[in-house]
Amino acid sequence: MTRRVALVLALALGGCLPRPLVTDAPAGEVPAGYPDHSVGAVIGAVEASVAPVQSIAADGALSFTSPTESQSATFSLRARLADSVVVTVRGPLGIEGGRALLTADSAFVINKIQRQFLLGPLSAADAVVPGASVDGRIARAALGLLVPERDVDWSLAAADGRYQLTGRLPGGVGSRAYTVDPSVWRVVRVVEFDADGRQVGEQTVEAFDTVDGVVLPRRVRLAGAGTTVSLEHRRLVVNPDDLRLRFVRPADYETIETR
Repeated sequence: MTRRVALVLALALGGCLPRPLVTDAPAGEVPAGYPDHSVGAVIGAVEASVAPVQSIAADGALSFTSPTESQSATFSLRARLADSVVVTVRGPLGIEGGRALLTADSAFVINKIQRQFLLGPLSAADAVVPGASVDGRIARAALGLLVPERDVDWSLAAADGRYQLTGRLPGGVGSRAYTVDPSVWRVVRVVEFDADGRQVGEQTVEAFDTVDGVVLPRRVRLAGAGTTVSLEHRRLVVNPDDLRLRFVRPADYETIETR
């Protein structure tokens, strides 16, 4: 179940159009005060920078690779960041292959190819983004909207126009390292480590564009548990007026449940 959910979520979270990917790149100037911002100031600036985004609509292309397979697809993503995300995967000729609903604690996946309905905890998505079940992390990672946690005792370093925050996560579950670009006040890289110090995940973003007045990455890479998902956001709409989260449980599919 976990692998199937991870695959469908990976496909869901990633139409290429013949137009420039970035049309309004931010200036990229390091702000006054660098490299002397405090941990609190860095986190506060990132929080303020992503705060305008309450919901989002995205469409694009992705690739999914693992040691045993490689796939590509197009996607549509509709997210209300506070509670719900619906993603739709389409294959050749725009034929829908799957749809997923992610809530605060659960994942529901319709696999149209195999006529299966899968349901289980959102932690199944940890294979794509470690810690995905916490605070809507998987959607924020896919959209480049991650913010360092305030309940971690971070150490702060500055180099090459970036800040790096490193710290152990509560509960002894591991540690995390954020790289923040202060020119856009965005997290551009996250590296995840388990309790033994082994790297178990990495998320990176690039190709920043200004969309509806908000800086967002057009390219996202999510790696974890032997899988790598590369996303390219071709269409982004911030706080759309007509956001619709469409997901209906099929009545005649095989149901597969995990706990």
